[in-house]
Amino acid sequence: MQHKYFDPANPRDRLGKIRFSRRKTIRIRLARSLHWLAIALTVAMPCAALSQQTPIDTDALLGHYSREGNNDSPSRTINNNIYIKLFDNNWIATLYVPLPYAESVQPETITRVLEQAKSETSTSAYIRGKFGLLEQNATVHIEKFGFVEDQIIYECGSLAPCTIKLNDGFLELIKPGVINEHIIKYQHVKMD
Repeated sequence: MQHKYFDPANPRDRLGKIRFSRRKTIRIRLARSLHWLAIALTVAMPCAALSQQTPIDTDALLGHYSREGNNDSPSRTINNNIYIKLFDNNWIATLYVPLPYAESVQPETITRVLEQAKSETSTSAYIRGKFGLLEQNATVHIEKFGFVEDQIIYECGSLAPCTIKLNDGFLELIKPGVINEHIIKYQHVKMD
């Protein structure tokens, strides 16, 4: 017995494939459209969460944050002291000052170097130089950040984006690792 939509002139029907009715074709197209809509919403939702602005306390923008372990064994391992500064308009700058020179740099100079580096670019960038304030070259990584559930998230050159939890007087940088997360504490160094 032949199917009621069988057309012997159609090569697909001759191979034993059943032609779809117009109603079934519309249902398949509708299902595919809904599938792609669901994928688009899944991709768009994190972007919407990142774009939501959570105000940062103005005290967090004053001065900079100094990594716990600067001038100690953690910094000797990577041969740099690391500093972070948060800026208005959701910018973050990370400064890498080489050792042993970093031990002699004053906190006021660190904040001014970070501000000078940020003023030199309006995009995400790695900048290397003395910034008119240092005796040796240092590297600054400037990046835009967003918020997810009241936490700062930004690209930090790691396997995945880094997260920052702001606390009173310090911040915690959470870097994803291969096996587990690395939580690095930074002390707030306020400048007026």
